Amino acid sequence: MAYIASGTYKRAKLAVPKKDVRPTQRLLRLSIFDFLADFIQGASVLDLYAGTGAFGIEALSRGARKVIFVDISSKSTEIIKYNLVALGIKENGVVYQSDAIDFLVKSIKRKRTFDIIFIDPPFTVLRAMRPDEYSDYMLELVDRAKALLRPRSIIIVKYPRKMTLPIPVGLTEAERRDYGLNRVAFLAQTEYIVSEETAHDSRPAPA
Repeated sequence: MAYIASGTYKRAKLAVPKKDVRPTQRLLRLSIFDFLADFIQGASVLDLYAGTGAFGIEALSRGARKVIFVDISSKSTEIIKYNLVALGIKENGVVYQSDAIDFLVKSIKRKRTFDIIFIDPPFTVLRAMRPDEYSDYMLELVDRAKALLRPRSIIIVKYPRKMTLPIPVGLTEAERRDYGLNRVAFLAQTEYIVSEETAHDSRPAPA
C-alpha cells in the first residue's frame, strides 16, 4: 500500500499491484512538489510510465486541474482507474494504456499541451539497454515531450543516478536533485530561462 504525501488527499491510501510496480517514493514526491510549489495550482499534467498513478494523483491532491496518466501495462492502468474512483476524482484524470513514445507522437499530432510532464521510465528497462540505446531512447522521449509544453512549463525526468540524461536543444536543466540511486532533473525551456537571467542581469545596481 502506498500513500499520498501531501495536499487535499494527504495520507489517502493507493492500491498497488503485488508485482512489477513500485510507486515513486514518498520523500522523493514531497521534494519534487516542494520545488514546484504554487506552479502546480491549476496545472495540466502528463504522467508518463504512471505505474500506480502516485505522481499524478499527488499533483491532483496539490491542486492540479487535470492529469493524463499513461502506462503500457493493463494492470497499471486498471489500478490507476481504481485509485481515481476510490478518491472520488475520476473526472480529473484520464487514463491511457499506451507506449510512452507512441502516446507522445499522437499527442503532438492532436496538439495537446501540458504545464508539467513527468517521465519515470522503469529502471530495469533503462539498465538493460546499451549506452547508445539508452541515450537515443531518452533523447527522443524528452525531445517529443518538449513539443507538448506550454510556454514557461517544465519536464521532470527521473532516471538512474549513475546514468547521464541527454538534453535536447531548447531545454535547460533548471535544477537537479539526487535521492539515493535516483536522480531527478527539472528541465525548462531555454528561451525563458535566458530571458529571465537577462532581465535579472540588466537590473540597475542598488545605489
